Amino acid sequence: MEAREVIARRSDLSTFLVHLTRTSDGQSGKDRLKSIIESWTLEAHSMFGAAKQRLNDAGVVLESQKCVCFTETPLEYVHLLLQQIDNRQVQFEPYGVAFPKKIGRAMGVNPVWYIDITPGHDWLMGPVNQLLDQAIASMDLAQTPIARLAPLIEQMGTRRNADGTLAYRKEFWWEREWRRAGNLGLPDRIIVLCPEVEFAEFQEAVAAHPLFGNATFVEPRWGLEQIISRLAGFDAEDSDIL
Repeated sequence: MEAREVIARRSDLSTFLVHLTRTSDGQSGKDRLKSIIESWTLEAHSMFGAAKQRLNDAGVVLESQKCVCFTETPLEYVHLLLQQIDNRQVQFEPYGVAFPKKIGRAMGVNPVWYIDITPGHDWLMGPVNQLLDQAIASMDLAQTPIARLAPLIEQMGTRRNADGTLAYRKEFWWEREWRRAGNLGLPDRIIVLCPEVEFAEFQEAVAAHPLFGNATFVEPRWGLEQIISRLAGFDAEDSDIL
């Protein structure tokens, strides 16, 4: 059996990369999706990765550390990412875009590398931190090789104090994140994720795009059968079993 056949039968592996939006800087997740469609571009607004905290502490912003983020969570489970989740600092909304992972790879989107920082397991993060400290000390971090890798490196781990209380927990590897440094133009064909009652509104936004992008619309809270029906081109009336 070819690897392609094995992958095709694994429901835990997604065909798509999904970018979800959220309220930030006074702009709602819905408005952010409209901006994405209007520009047909995903903009890298924030820094991510291994160098982020050090740069924040130094009051420095490096454009090279700003990323566009995705998850490879299968479409039928995207609704779980919209829930209130303990210890997570962001709250995603039911808006976003998706496109095939293969297209994302061709555009330079890459899986995040999660490195364990649980006490006793920090031997991998140690060398990364040393490289970052050396690069920052050189006063030329932006030009160092580690600066290209840092946005794709994230820590994961849990530590408890001697009395058993939680010291820290950073466990988001299950989000299966992918990133690309810098802005990213969308491919010609995308999936738009939004509430079903707003399909018509976002269809107008896509149709008004000067390049007339091609889009299919999916409600992120739908189940698998509803998603398959819509991607196959059936409308709600055709796929409703009641």
